[in-house]
Amino acid sequence: MTCNDCADILTERAPTSTELVQTTDRPPAGVRRRDLLRRLECGVALLVSIIIIFLVVVRVTHAGALWRDECAVVQLAQMPTMEDIGRNFQHEAFPPLFPLIVRAYMTVFGSSDAALRAFGFLVACLVITAFWINSRLFRNGPPLVGLALLSLNTTFLVWGTTIRGYGLGSALVVLMFGCVGSLLVITNRRRIIAALVVCLLGVQVLLYNSVLLIAIGLSAGAMFLARHYLKQALVILAICAAAAFSLLPYIPAYLRARDWNILVRGTPTAYSLWKHFEVALGNPGYSVPTVWYFIAVALAGVFIYRLCKSSRPENALSTHFLWYSTLVCGLSLAGCYSFLRLLSYTTSAWYYLALSCVIAAAVDLVASSLATKVWLRIIRVGFALVIGIGAPFANWSAITERQTNVDLAARTVAAHAAAHDLVVVVPWQFGIPFQRYYRGAAPWMTIPEIADHQVHRYDLMKVKMGSAHPIDDVAEAARSALRSGNRVWLVGGLNLPKPEEGPMILPPAPASRFKWDNRAYTAAWWQQLSVFVVVHSNTVAPAFLAQPDSLRINELEQTSLAVATGWR
Repeated sequence: MTCNDCADILTERAPTSTELVQTTDRPPAGVRRRDLLRRLECGVALLVSIIIIFLVVVRVTHAGALWRDECAVVQLAQMPTMEDIGRNFQHEAFPPLFPLIVRAYMTVFGSSDAALRAFGFLVACLVITAFWINSRLFRNGPPLVGLALLSLNTTFLVWGTTIRGYGLGSALVVLMFGCVGSLLVITNRRRIIAALVVCLLGVQVLLYNSVLLIAIGLSAGAMFLARHYLKQALVILAICAAAAFSLLPYIPAYLRARDWNILVRGTPTAYSLWKHFEVALGNPGYSVPTVWYFIAVALAGVFIYRLCKSSRPENALSTHFLWYSTLVCGLSLAGCYSFLRLLSYTTSAWYYLALSCVIAAAVDLVASSLATKVWLRIIRVGFALVIGIGAPFANWSAITERQTNVDLAARTVAAHAAAHDLVVVVPWQFGIPFQRYYRGAAPWMTIPEIADHQVHRYDLMKVKMGSAHPIDDVAEAARSALRSGNRVWLVGGLNLPKPEEGPMILPPAPASRFKWDNRAYTAAWWQQLSVFVVVHSNTVAPAFLAQPDSLRINELEQTSLAVATGWR
C-alpha cells in the first residue's frame, strides 16, 4: 500500500450510525420490485372481485320475479313436512339438502322475491370467496385469472344467482378442488376433515358434483401415487367413497324418475354438447370461448417450455400443482361428457356452470404456478385487469334481462278478470310461477290440466300424453265460460296453425312420430285450443300486459296475453 493510499483511507469520512441502520434495513431493489408486484396483484384481484360483485348487484336488481325453475324449488322447500320434500325432490334437479337450505333461509328472511334475490347475491359472493380461499390454500398468489374468467361468465352471473343449486354447487366444487388439492401441500387431520366436509356438502347440494369429485379425486390420487405416497392416496379414496356412499339413499327415487324423465331426454351429440358448453362459458357469441382457448394455448406453451428447459424443475410442488390442475381439467371434461351422454337430457347453459368454475379454478392454479418470472406475472396482472374492466360491456345485455313476465301476466289477469271468467295458462310449466303470483278470483287451468303445480310433474304430463282425450276438460271449461257470457284469458296467447293445415292432431304417445316429446304434444294441444277459441268466440284480441315496451325478457319464459269473449 502506498502513502497516497493510506492518506485516502485516513481522510475518508466514516458513515454515521444512522446511515449504517438505513443501509442495513433497506431491502435490495429486486425484493422491493417483487413486493410492489405482489401488492399490484392483490390490488387488481380485489378490483376484479369488486367488479364481479357490482355485476351481481346489477343482475339481482334486474332479474325481477322468480321464473318457473326457481318457483319450483321455493314451493318444494315450502311443502308442509320434511317427508313431503323427501317424496318430491326427484322432480327437481337437486338432492334434498338444497331445498332444505332454502327452507331454512326463508324461515329467517322470508320468501319475498327481494329476500330470495338476496340469497342469490350471497351465493355469488360465496363463489368469489371460494377462489380466494383456494389461493390461500395453495399459497400461489391472488386468483387473478380465475376471477377474470368468472367476470366474463354470464352463466354464473345469470343462472348462478338464481334460486337453484347450481350457484352454491359451483362454490362448493371450487372448494372441493382447493381442499383436496391442498392435501398435496400438507396432509394433516384438519385439512382431511375440511376436504371431507366440503366434498360431502358438494355432492349433496348438486348431484352433478359427484362426477367432478371423481375427476378431482383421481387427479390428486395420481399425484400421490407418482410420489409413492400410498397412505395419502388412500385418504383421497376414502373421502371420495364417503361422498359416494352419502348419495345411496337417493338411488330408489332417481330410479323411479327414469319412468317419466323420458319426456325430457334427447339425443345429445359430442358436437352439440361442446357447443352448449361454449355458450355456457359466456356471451356474446364466440368471443368469450376464444379467450378461454387463447389462455389454454398460452399456458400449455409455457408449461411445455418449462418442461423442456430442465428435467429438474425449480419447484417440485409447483410442478405437482401443474399436473394436478391439468388432470382435473381433462378428467372433468371427459367425465361430464360421459355423464351427459348417459343422462341424455337436452342440456342448458346452467348444466355446465360447475364444470366451467372448476376448470377456471384449475386454470388459475396453472397460471399462478407458471408465473414465476416477473414478466409472466405482469402479463397475468394485465390480463386480469383488461378482462375485469371489459366485463361489464360484455355482460350488460344479459344481466339486465328480466327473468320472466309470467308474474306480470298473473297480476294483469288478477286485476281485470271477473270471478266467473276462465284463465288458461300455456305451456303447462308456466303454471308453476303462475301459481306463485296469481291472486285473482277467476279459476285457472293449464294445457294440459295438471293436478299439481308446485314442482315439475312430468309424471302427470306423461299420463296426459298417453291419454286419448288429454284436453277435453280444458275445452269444456272454455266452452262453458264463453257460453255463459264470460271471458277466457289465454296466458301465452294464441298458437294458430296455417289456415290450410289446421291444428296438429297427435295420437296418444308414443304412437306418434314425436314419441315422448312433451314440447310437440303441448304445441299440438295449444293449436287445438287456439283454433277452438277463435272459431267459437265472437272476438279474440291481445290484452295489454303491464310492462314497458323496452323491457327485455328472458326468452325461456316470455309470455303474452289474449282474451276471448262471446259465443257463436
